[in-house]
This record gives sequence, C-alpha cells and structure tokens, in this order.
Amino acid sequence: MQLQSADDYVEDDTPGSFRRSLGVAVLAIGSFLVGSMLTVIIPILPNIARDMAGANAAYSIQILIAVPMLGLVLGGLLSTMIFAHVSPRTVFIGALMLYAVIGALGAIATMPVLIGSRLLMGMISACMGAASTALVGERVAPSRRPRVLGWATASSSALGIIAMIASGAVADHIGWRTSFLIFPVIAAVMLLLVLTCTSASRPRAAAAAGQSVSRWTALVALWPLFLFVVLINITAFTTNSQSTFVLADSGIASAAGRAKFMGINQAMLVIAAFCFPFVRKLLGARLVPALILLVMGSGLLLLGTAQGIGGIALALGILGAGNGLLFPYQGSLLLQRAAPAVRGAAAGLVVSCQFIADAINPLVLGPVILVFGLRNTIAFIGLLALVACAGAVVVGLRYLSNTDPRTDQQPAHG
Repeated sequence: MQLQSADDYVEDDTPGSFRRSLGVAVLAIGSFLVGSMLTVIIPILPNIARDMAGANAAYSIQILIAVPMLGLVLGGLLSTMIFAHVSPRTVFIGALMLYAVIGALGAIATMPVLIGSRLLMGMISACMGAASTALVGERVAPSRRPRVLGWATASSSALGIIAMIASGAVADHIGWRTSFLIFPVIAAVMLLLVLTCTSASRPRAAAAAGQSVSRWTALVALWPLFLFVVLINITAFTTNSQSTFVLADSGIASAAGRAKFMGINQAMLVIAAFCFPFVRKLLGARLVPALILLVMGSGLLLLGTAQGIGGIALALGILGAGNGLLFPYQGSLLLQRAAPAVRGAAAGLVVSCQFIADAINPLVLGPVILVFGLRNTIAFIGLLALVACAGAVVVGLRYLSNTDPRTDQQPAHG
C-alpha cells in the first residue's frame, strides 16, 4: 500500500458557508486550548506558591510548571496510537469533555491532587492540539494552510489574552481557585460550536488514519522536523515559565497586574502570527528559523538585563513576536511533510517533541537560577539563542541554492 500525498485533503461538507467556515475556525484553534491550559495558570502561580507550597515553594512551583509539560509529552505519544483507530474530530470532541472536568478540579484540589490534575490536563491538551493540526490538514486546501495556521495562532493568542486577564482578575476579586472554573466554560462553548458547525470526517479521511502499513517508516522520515521542534522550543518556553517571576521581582505584586504585562506578550504573538504567511513568503521557509531565533534571543537578553518595567514590557513584546512566528511555522512544516495517513500521529509526536523541550526547561532552570540568579540565567539563554541564530542563517543560506525560498519544495532529507 502507498501512503496518500501530503496535498490530499477532504473538505468539510457542513451546509452553509458561514457555518462551515466557523466550524473550521473552531477546529483550527486547538492551540488556544493547549495555551489556555497554561495561560490561565500563569498569573496565579505566585498565589499558589504563597498559599499552598509551604517551605518548598520554589521547588513545588517549578514541579507544577513542569508536570503539564510532561503530560503534553505523554499525551502526544498516546495520540499516535489513538489516531490509528479514531478520527481527529472524534478525538477533539472527547478531549474537550475531559478538559472541562479535569480542569475544574483545581478549584478544590490539594497540592498533590493539583499536580496530578495538571498532568492529566497536559495529556488531554496534547490530544486536542494534535487533532486540531490534523483537522486543518484534512479540511483546508494546501495553498491556504499557512494562512489558516497563522490566523488560527493569532486568534488563539487573542483568546489567550482574554483568558489570562480574566484569570488574574478572578483571582484578585474572588480567589485563585475560582480561576480553574474558566476551563469548563471554555470547553462548553467550543464543544457546542464543534457539534453544531462541523460534520464527521468522511470515510476516506477516517480510513487513512487507520492504515498501518508503512506508518512507522513515514514517521521516522520526519526526524528532522522533530529535532527542530525540540531544539527551538527549549528556548521558547523560557518566557512562559519565568516571566511572571521577573515581574513579581520587579514590583508587580498583583496577579491582575502580571496578567496585563503578559498580555503584551500575547498581543505581539497575535500580530506576528497574523503576519506569518507574509514573512514566510518574503524570507522563504529555510530562513524563518533563523529569524525566530534572532527575535527570541534578543528578547531573552533584554528580559535578563532590563532594569525597569519599560524594558521588561519591551522584552515580553519581542518574545511574543518570536512565538507568533514559531507556532504556525511548526504546523505548516508538519502539514507540508506528513502524509495524511500519518498526519495525526505526526502531529502528536510534534506536540511531544515541543513539550519535551518545555518540560526540560524549568527542571534545568530551577537549580541554575538558585546558583546564578533568575536574570543572569535568562540572559545567558538569550545569548545561546543568538549563537544558534548565526548557525541557522548559515544552514538556511546553504539550502537556498537547492530550493526556491518562496515555495514549499525542499530536499527530502531536511
């Protein structure tokens, strides 16, 4: 059996153009569900540390940050098996239901239960994120995918701003535990839209997900993509894991205040993601990783060295732009390379690779921060990213002679 072309797709046949477009839009913003699993919690981490972590506050909070990343890794691996038997839309719907129930547990959980629930939330979110990417490949024409992925990332981030600010405000006015009830609200709204605005996958798409011949061969062939995701996300997650502590150390005492500053990061993510299709066309796919590393390295260096709130705000904005380019680029590269028969499984492995890097980040940074300090550690990571940027430029220019930078045609090995 031969795997289908990566350009094959099945258009959603839900009646009505607006309803169909709305359905595709909801399915495409799975990154919002993954992101909100983190952003709802980011502004209340210092509150949790103060009220629950006790004498081992620093260590307990770093574990609380890392555990969802482990869940995302495990969930991505689990989804490779799930997609062999279940269509992406069905996975998306089932995960939404679990997202609501498990997410709400934080409202009543002790620290051990909270850590366990965050592990499960990571696994659930990984399945939703992988299903969302697979559904874009299944229901969006190849020529429109970079635009849809960029705009989906922008929309996801805009919604993330709202969720993060709402979480901070709820924590300040009612209590940080109430912020966990945001999860079932999000899930209920999205579940209603998915059920009413999308149709089930056609048999051809569902059958492709269940093919077994050559599946692992096709997945192994994607190893350059998986390696890229691991390496670049080691840098990217520093913003999410440490920025609120930089803000707290700089005198931003309230959760709502920290959420507003992180909103700058998310706002720039929105702008950069919206511009992604144009940036990709201008530079070519091979040079986009160098640009991402340049932006992230500069932002981290500034975040680690800034002396005032203005400099920190600027750094957060720069770092948001880097993430806004990174996330749609990852999805676009995956859909370009993976055949439909392994698209869901490959998307799950991308999630695992991304969050292997993200899980390593706070576990490694914890002891390093204790020795060298928070700001010095962040600045050093920024310098490493700038060195990697120089390497990415060399590699990108090397391949320009073998590929048209304005197209998706690239050598098979990379």
